[in-house]
Amino acid sequence: MQIHGITLFELLISLAVAAIVGMLALPSFDSLVASQRSAAVLNQMIGTVQYARNAAATMRQTVTICPGEKDTCGKRNTWQHGVNIFIDRNRNGKMDKQDTVLTRLPGIVDGKLYWRSFRNRSYLQFRSTGLTNWQNGNFLFCTDSQNLKHARMIILNAQGRARKSPDSDNDGIVEDAQGENITCPSIP
Repeated sequence: MQIHGITLFELLISLAVAAIVGMLALPSFDSLVASQRSAAVLNQMIGTVQYARNAAATMRQTVTICPGEKDTCGKRNTWQHGVNIFIDRNRNGKMDKQDTVLTRLPGIVDGKLYWRSFRNRSYLQFRSTGLTNWQNGNFLFCTDSQNLKHARMIILNAQGRARKSPDSDNDGIVEDAQGENITCPSIP
């Protein structure tokens, strides 16, 4: 009776080939993970905008979305630290004692979120009709790596409708509302 098996040398060669294939696949996997994280941030912000818009129309109250942690609105473009959604009773864009917090979102781990609007406010506000307070604009998400292929944008019109910015020319970089490739501000 003859025993068949593999030798130690054959096992080492097989492991070396598997390691080389794994190293070649790792950069593609990192890119996939970064792309999925960007998509998750984008989808979360679209959901946030839709939630605030619906809450304003349903409750017939002004609802504000602002960057910040806990019970305060933060400085401009600090959205990566967290997001507050609240009924803004005096419509001042700040969280006051009489305001009711509807929900909070946690911060973003890898990247920065920018809000740019027509009225140049650090917050987004929906009136009791569900329309924005004349604040058409966009949310731009940029990863810490500054790779534009992982950057995403939400375009918001004055009626409060949010849409994802497209990649019309299929170069891997999405375009803004004017059809130009987006650019990320440098992250300090």
